[in-house]
Amino acid sequence: MSESENHSSIAPNPNPNPSWSQDHPRHPGFLIHGTDNTPGPKAYYIHLEAKPGKEHLLEAFLRDINDGVNQEPLTGPWFALRYSQTTFCIFEAFPSNEGRNDHNGGPGGRNFLRSELLKDMLAYPAQLYRLDVLHGKFGVMLGEPVQPVRERSHL
Repeated sequence: MSESENHSSIAPNPNPNPSWSQDHPRHPGFLIHGTDNTPGPKAYYIHLEAKPGKEHLLEAFLRDINDGVNQEPLTGPWFALRYSQTTFCIFEAFPSNEGRNDHNGGPGGRNFLRSELLKDMLAYPAQLYRLDVLHGKFGVMLGEPVQPVRERSHL
């Protein structure tokens, strides 16, 4: 069997139907995918699926996270996004592993420790994907010019 035949034709993420029995044992309500040990800028892509009728709770949860990340100097850009009636996601970026780890324990990231709320409003555990940022466009945000805080020659 060739190497290309050995790979599944199903994309590795997002997992459309993870079981609650698979959620993170120390912090119930989410699963973390990917590594956290490479240098360079980092990001999270977080997939959230609301139970039907619980979308308003998830929207409020995302506002709470937004309020928290507004206090985190190393978090940004940060976006809460809606894909469908019940499917939401977060994209957030950080300058380094340290910045992402600071966010995890900061006022935005700590929202994912609200396990009872997560289990009440989510159809299945939140899927958190750790990403490496390879390239980016930093001079424009939602059609408006953005002044860079500093030059980022490594991107």
